[in-house]
Amino acid sequence: MGLLRLAQETKQVAPDTTVLEAVKVMTATGVGAVVVTTGGALDCQAVGVFTERDLMRRVVNEGKNPATTLIREVMSSPVRGVLDGVSVSEAAALMRRHRFRHLAVMDAGGRFLGMVALRHLLYDLMDDLERKVGGLESFIMIDGPGG
Repeated sequence: MGLLRLAQETKQVAPDTTVLEAVKVMTATGVGAVVVTTGGALDCQAVGVFTERDLMRRVVNEGKNPATTLIREVMSSPVRGVLDGVSVSEAAALMRRHRFRHLAVMDAGGRFLGMVALRHLLYDLMDDLERKVGGLESFIMIDGPGG
């Protein structure tokens, strides 16, 4: 099972989308980031990511007008991506090391497939730990012969 199983619906915008339009998409769908893509369904390439953090640092802090500022001017680029087969722990470690919260999932040809958020990776790791602890508790509590 790959990382895409943890990806939520990923909203995509074009590089010439205004910041205001992108923020409306993010707000309407309750997401903290959108992927900036070019190409169609068969050759979709992620060229950037625009996050709430980008909005605060590169738009609001710099006094830019969100109605006229284009996403390509303020997006985070290049996009950091991994193959779908990368483990959850490897992906989380990469995100921690480079201090970002959204990671693109790509196919072997570099085509954008989806995006995972750090919190979803952490939820999955916590679920796995809870299963392991439950298994250990069961093992320890087994009352064998003579017990």
